[in-house]
Amino acid sequence: MALKFSFKKPLIDSSSLQDKQEQDDEFLKAINLFTSQREKLGISLEELSNKTKISRNVLIAIESGWEKYLPEKTYLISMLKTLEIKLKLETGSLNGLLSTKKANNSLSKLKFINIDFLNSWIGGLLYFVFMLLSILALNSQQKYLLKINSISTEPVRINENIIKN
Repeated sequence: MALKFSFKKPLIDSSSLQDKQEQDDEFLKAINLFTSQREKLGISLEELSNKTKISRNVLIAIESGWEKYLPEKTYLISMLKTLEIKLKLETGSLNGLLSTKKANNSLSKLKFINIDFLNSWIGGLLYFVFMLLSILALNSQQKYLLKINSISTEPVRINENIIKN
């Protein structure tokens, strides 16, 4: 008797697909608004970078729509506010760039494979506990060695009879 497993992907409901499409539209509108307003004012990316103190690479990522090269949402919010002021745009007009940024899932930080694990408070706590237990284990080992007199400050004496033979 053979077991049959279906490995079909779950169906995506149309409402989440429609929400994704709306977010993509807002993202593209914000990119087009940024690019057109920058060109309308005749400001190059280098000039804008110098005026706003925002990295040229971030500005290129915004203009090109490279979502994976955009900074974290917290930093991006303040950058967008600065850009709106310098480009003389309405407040919140570039917020479409925030719509597709994925929120950091707190569970992803707790994976041991993730290198940022030690940067979380749980990782720091586990590191502290591990170090404390290591010190206590070494301490108890030292006490045991002292108890059985295996640690001595005297030099090792070689028996002269063994050397002559």
